[in-house]
Amino acid sequence: MKALVRADRGRSELGFGIGAAAIVVVVVALVWLAFASTVSVGTGEIAVMTRFGRVTGQELGEGFHVKNPLDRANKYDVKVQKTDAEAGAASADLQDVQAKLVLNFSLEPGQVSEIHQRVGTDYPSKLIDPALQEVFKASTAKFDATQLITERPAVKQEAVGLLRERLSPFGIRVVDLSLTDFEFSEDFSKAIEAKQVAQQHAERARFNLEAARTDAEAQQVQGAALTEFYLRKLFLEKWNGQLPNVMGPTSSIYDVSRGSGQ
Repeated sequence: MKALVRADRGRSELGFGIGAAAIVVVVVALVWLAFASTVSVGTGEIAVMTRFGRVTGQELGEGFHVKNPLDRANKYDVKVQKTDAEAGAASADLQDVQAKLVLNFSLEPGQVSEIHQRVGTDYPSKLIDPALQEVFKASTAKFDATQLITERPAVKQEAVGLLRERLSPFGIRVVDLSLTDFEFSEDFSKAIEAKQVAQQHAERARFNLEAARTDAEAQQVQGAALTEFYLRKLFLEKWNGQLPNVMGPTSSIYDVSRGSGQ
């Protein structure tokens, strides 16, 4: 009798244990399903949905979303981003030039799935960095060294156009490009400095020559203006009408009637 009671008690405890384990499993499954069926996308982000590694074509914008529990959210930043690079190239007249390039770009919503499928999250190093290097070489090759200094906006416009051609098919929008810290070889820099000094000397010499010519012309005009009539006029304007009391052999006075001094 006691053995039967112990057997019944054992079966009851076993049944209770199995039931408790089943409840735990169900609760865990429900919690997992709740988390797996929702996704939160931050401000300025796009979530590319994949299922077993394959792009579904669905892109989720910022906010809270319900999704297929088997799908995975791959998040991308679609705000304006910045990347920079140092690049080297040669000008049209074969002068070596180094520069720093600063690119502002953003990803186009609706095309982020294309980037994820074709390139992946490492698109800056795979697409943007090589494009910056090649575009800088192609752009500077169309200008000589002097034009790279004096026509910087044209160089920038050329580079931006080439970048857009390369990156827009991947859904990358070029916002702005800055070309800074242009540096040339030491010999070329010295040649530019020497040329500027020579131009300054030439401008100074040209200015001095013009000043001397102007002064000579002014003196010539002034000399031509000092005619006998003009001198007599000046004398009459200054004369008070009185003759000097004493006149020596070297003294002279204008004869108003004849217009000459005696």
